[in-house]
Amino acid sequence: MSRQFIACLVLLSGGVLLAYGATITSFQATYNDTHVVVEWEANHDGDVQEYTLFRKANNEPSFSKLTSLEPSNQRTYQYVDQNSYHGLGGGPFTYRLQLRTAAGQQSFYTVLNQTPSAVERSWSSIKLMFR
Repeated sequence: MSRQFIACLVLLSGGVLLAYGATITSFQATYNDTHVVVEWEANHDGDVQEYTLFRKANNEPSFSKLTSLEPSNQRTYQYVDQNSYHGLGGGPFTYRLQLRTAAGQQSFYTVLNQTPSAVERSWSSIKLMFR
């Protein structure tokens, strides 16, 4: 499933209309054995000053900041959340991607649909202890 999100800044300069936009075409989180991979795709991020990623478990009152990234004009960005199931519990998890531009901030959300069972989380924790 592909969703398209557009953050747009419109400027009027000397009677000429200029539009700058950041286009997020995909934002998803997937469970991958022992961690969560959060990915987003940007068709254009020339006016984005910063991407900030947050996470919130179902039992947490607010979002926690995971990372901030400066745009690098690449198409796909990825963050590996290695701590999502270790000591947190309380899934499902909601991830928020915040774009900061000259026009302000815009946020996008995705919910992790693949929540591992307690047995899977325990086994993942045991495997990590012996690495």
